[in-house]
Amino acid sequence: MIWEYYNGKILFVTGGTGFIGTAVLYRLLTQATPKHVYVLCRGGFTKAESKWNNMLPVSIANTLTRSKCMTILDGELGDTATMNLPDEDLQMLKRRVHILIHAASSIELKNSLRELSYSVIAPTLCLTKYALKFQNLEKFVFLSSAYVNAHLWKLSESSDVAVQERVYTLDGKSEDIYESAPAIWRELQTNGTSQEYESHDFPWPYAYAKHLAERLILQKASEQNALDKILIIRPSVVGPADEFPYHGFTTSYSTPSTACAAAYAIHPRRKIVLATRCENPDQEATIDEVPVDVVADRLLVHTAVGSSGCVHAVSGEKRRLRLEDWWVAFKNERRLPWHVKPVWTKEDWHSSNLHHIARNFKIIGTSFAFAEDKSDQVADTLTSDDLEHLNLFADRSRPYHHSLIHRRHHIHHLAKQMAKKNKIPACMAGLFCHKGKPPQHHQIQNEKATA
Repeated sequence: MIWEYYNGKILFVTGGTGFIGTAVLYRLLTQATPKHVYVLCRGGFTKAESKWNNMLPVSIANTLTRSKCMTILDGELGDTATMNLPDEDLQMLKRRVHILIHAASSIELKNSLRELSYSVIAPTLCLTKYALKFQNLEKFVFLSSAYVNAHLWKLSESSDVAVQERVYTLDGKSEDIYESAPAIWRELQTNGTSQEYESHDFPWPYAYAKHLAERLILQKASEQNALDKILIIRPSVVGPADEFPYHGFTTSYSTPSTACAAAYAIHPRRKIVLATRCENPDQEATIDEVPVDVVADRLLVHTAVGSSGCVHAVSGEKRRLRLEDWWVAFKNERRLPWHVKPVWTKEDWHSSNLHHIARNFKIIGTSFAFAEDKSDQVADTLTSDDLEHLNLFADRSRPYHHSLIHRRHHIHHLAKQMAKKNKIPACMAGLFCHKGKPPQHHQIQNEKATA
């Protein structure tokens, strides 16, 4: 059994109170019996408890907050390996931890590369150096992004870009996969950018920051002959859970498609300008949205079976969404009596002429065929009983609009925020999209707040 691998193991997790981190911890604590789990959280247990109570029903939050095998360490990531932890904690982790899962990260796609060098790259590099000193380290797991290679959209002649589970070089030298990373990192620290970033068209600085972070991790591990200890998990567009911690688990700000649905709902015009190079974008363009629990299970399963290198946590070619299905689902959530028709242009995906959701999300109008060979290979080695109890692949048996029904409260919440930003009365948001019922735990919290 997969879960037996974790029996007696000691883990250290960053980002454990985030969307993906919460799913990983819940799955780990309900399916396996690790010896202990240490979770880094700025503000310590009080902050972690507050976050989990805000995003989870009481019974599920209690699984985390009352666990006797989990300790919340009050610290934060930065440009040193100390994480603002006492030296005795740092030495204890170094002696005891078998698995380090680094899930903490900025998710601000539009932040400058200089900002992301502080919030994404530097903390990741420091944590890598620290982890590789662990006496009993079996695996260092880094949560990256499938879109670290999104620059391939502009380089490929195909309108459906194949992306393999590997590191792509930016200079065309296949023998130099990650050795150049330290020099590029020094250039970025000095100039706030790098020549290779400026010469390649990434959709967001965030994608390149994760790209360079991957190379720095692998370069540092290569120096110590420890590449087999590195596992890089690359989620695509993360969506609500299929099953755990509960069906539809999400938050307002954790799933990009939720924000896109809200923006579509309040768009007052009959047309929306989007960029593509597909000849028939409604049919050819795709969105790869993956349930958060699929990301969690791929991370934990690949760790258990000893996978290393890059692994995509995606819906993949067989389960991704056609853009047309995505739009149809959005139309069902819009209450205004007219539909919004996409107007496709060949303009650059950074063009100011595009609708703001296209300028922000960028990948609307593209199509990526993310390989998932490593997960297919692992699935072939598992018994049917194992697979039945794992969420290794997205479930597309239900129409996609069912997923949005579970997000109506969050779509409405974001629509109000967007309406306010556009100087539209927030109360008008109810005219644009369905209000939806808040999750039960939100209702309880609201009752307590007004009592």
